Amino acid sequence: MNLKTLNTLQQYLRIPMWVFLGGILAITFAEDNPDPAKAAASGQEARDELQRIRDGLSQMREENAKLKEENTQLRKENQQLRRLLADKVEGNPVTPPATNSVTEVQTNPVGGSGTNQATAEAASQLTHWFTTSSGKRHNSHCRYFKTTEGRLCGPDEGKACKLCGG
Repeated sequence: MNLKTLNTLQQYLRIPMWVFLGGILAITFAEDNPDPAKAAASGQEARDELQRIRDGLSQMREENAKLKEENTQLRKENQQLRRLLADKVEGNPVTPPATNSVTEVQTNPVGGSGTNQATAEAASQLTHWFTTSSGKRHNSHCRYFKTTEGRLCGPDEGKACKLCGG
């Protein structure tokens, strides 16, 4: 063979030779995993584990339902206590209905019940709730009525609430 034929042959075989050598290197360095795949867990063990998970989930659901119920009870009690506290702050001491105490009737020997009438008139004018942090006025149907930090106020005090119209 002459030199021109060898040069031409070398030129045409250069790319396939590199591809062949690259393939051999890739096969050589490829991960060889002679271990067979792990056998699946036995059916009974899997069922037991699944049952334990289901039992745990049902227990968590029951506990969650109990906590939700307790949370709603605590919210109701908290709202009731806030109203009692607001009534007490106003100057109208409220006795809880569960007590068996005798209520005292206040009488004024000189002027009848003039002081009671003054407080009753002042209380009748204070029909709205003024939230001190925001400066907004809420009516008795609003969800913020006596639930936020504030005081009783008249119908023209502060800004009107956007929810209830104040």
